[in-house]
Amino acid sequence: MNFLKDKVTIRTLQFTILSLIGNSFMAFLVYKLMVKEHPNFTSVNLTLLAIVIALITVIESIVFWSNQRNIFERQKLFRESLKKILKDDKAKRIVLDKDDPFYDLANAINLINSHNRHQVHEIVNQKNELRAIMDNLPVGILVINRHRELQISNHYARKQFNITDLNVPHPYSMDLQNSEVSKLIEQSFESHQTSFGHIQFDDQHTYEVSVVYSPKAHHRFEIVVLLYDISEEMRAKQVEEDFINNASHELRTPITSIGGFAETLLNGAKDDPETLDQFLTIIKDESGKLTQLTEDILTMSRIPKNEKKWEEVPLVETINQNIQILAKQIEQRHLQINMNIKNDQEVNVIKKDFYQIVKNLLSNAISYNIDGGQIIFDYAEDTKGWSLTVRDTGEGIPNDQINRIFERFYRVDGVRSTEPIGGTGLGLAIVKEAVEDMNGKISVKSILNTGTEITIRFKK
Repeated sequence: MNFLKDKVTIRTLQFTILSLIGNSFMAFLVYKLMVKEHPNFTSVNLTLLAIVIALITVIESIVFWSNQRNIFERQKLFRESLKKILKDDKAKRIVLDKDDPFYDLANAINLINSHNRHQVHEIVNQKNELRAIMDNLPVGILVINRHRELQISNHYARKQFNITDLNVPHPYSMDLQNSEVSKLIEQSFESHQTSFGHIQFDDQHTYEVSVVYSPKAHHRFEIVVLLYDISEEMRAKQVEEDFINNASHELRTPITSIGGFAETLLNGAKDDPETLDQFLTIIKDESGKLTQLTEDILTMSRIPKNEKKWEEVPLVETINQNIQILAKQIEQRHLQINMNIKNDQEVNVIKKDFYQIVKNLLSNAISYNIDGGQIIFDYAEDTKGWSLTVRDTGEGIPNDQINRIFERFYRVDGVRSTEPIGGTGLGLAIVKEAVEDMNGKISVKSILNTGTEITIRFKK
């Protein structure tokens, strides 16, 4: 009975039975007609007629079976091809002869297959492009469906949340261990509103988290989690606040001093010539400190805005100009300055920035030197770039303070002196910002009671 399961066999059998019945009926009519017309029609003739009818039936059945088999093979081929197209699988092109009755249908399926392949290729390319864009964004992205399952995550988010299970979708709670982020997500699920928050992940990183409620059709929705690292912004804001607070304090000190001594003079101290001279000298010194502090603050604010015009600058001449400006302090400390630099040496720099670098390095070497000490300028270059080193023979910098000397308003306490060394505390901060503004690097070496050397390096 297995053959009955074959549709072609079943249909052929049905056709054979019907054909045999039809042919037998026709044979009966022919027999009646022949008997009527030819009374001598014998049984031999009847047997021959039956054989002819049987042969005709067999031939018809064979032809029908062949046609049905061909049709079913074509149907099977088309059906399998369409299934592969629906599954986005690679379906082979159907090739038929032009005189085949299914030729047009095969061409139509081939056209659908070709169009589908093109569409799939476009979708895959767009998906890959979107994935590449998302993975290169400096923002964490998570997409969670209404069933609280993670559907999409980019590289930034996977790294931050340590997501290792890349099989999607899966419950987002398997990945998000941070309770604050989970609270914001659940808040959006319950309220159907977008939620925001600032979350501290560790001591170094602060993130702004936006949980966006994104409604869709038929009461469907998605939750999109956006993660922004605002650590640098927070640090910059803190640095700015510290700078303003420190600047206010530093400005207030000389102003208060000037106001106090001026008030004392007005209250009668001006009548004593010795006191008058002493107080006026103090007022003059404090005024000078105020002027220097104001200039340093303005210099720091101008460095990023200075015109970035690179030019060849004579190195020795630039150093000598600053030596002349600071000649009084150098003479008071009885300092000796040496330069291991060729007289015609030039360097390619931003002139205004480089002038401030040399001025503040020299001023720092004067302030932290010993009386009768030395200040040495060394120049060196190689195939990669050049460097300028300023060395002093001063007290040196304690190891626990070296990393802080470039902070704004930071002053190194004297090693042998019980009084802090003066200055605005902005000199080396100005140097560092100016060097980095020219894409250079700065380094410090110091030995207590021996001296300090500060080196700036630039690429050619």
